[in-house]
Amino acid sequence: MKTVIWIIWPIASWKDMVSKYISDKYNIKSYQISSELKEIAKEEGIESNRNNLILLSRKLTSIHGDEYLAKKIIESNDNELIIIVWMRQIWQISYLKEISNLILIWVNSTNRIRYNRMLTRNKWGDPLIYDEFLKIEKKDDWEWIQKISECMNLCDYMIVNNWTKIDLYREIDNTIKKIDIS
Repeated sequence: MKTVIWIIWPIASWKDMVSKYISDKYNIKSYQISSELKEIAKEEGIESNRNNLILLSRKLTSIHGDEYLAKKIIESNDNELIIIVWMRQIWQISYLKEISNLILIWVNSTNRIRYNRMLTRNKWGDPLIYDEFLKIEKKDDWEWIQKISECMNLCDYMIVNNWTKIDLYREIDNTIKKIDIS
């Protein structure tokens, strides 16, 4: 049975940095649901922005089932231990719990820290006003198919990411030590 480390995060929590660090240090292949979505969007001529990807994800799950994107990743590789990021849907947790040893890690930071990180990354489509950032948070949790707070409540571990990269790496290593990934 595969072991899946699923990293859940609210926006701008440095999830890519967390997954890359774990992948590089512990030699674990990492997959992003967004990569699969972006490929499908490209094939369908859809611009790959946040809203379009969420709508495409919604469309795909309504056609193929809630587990569709997670299933594509699981079935497309032979690795016994993988990391998946960019999933924040409760139904995919249920699917992965049925077919794998699922380890859920929540990466979190305060709203203000995440907002400030968002400003420094200067990514197209990111809100420049704090209240707009909070509206995205609310959409991610209630209006879209993503249910971040419900996913968070199911997590096995939480990594707090309010400080420096060195502190983050220490938090990651402490968490990985608690997990039996052998």
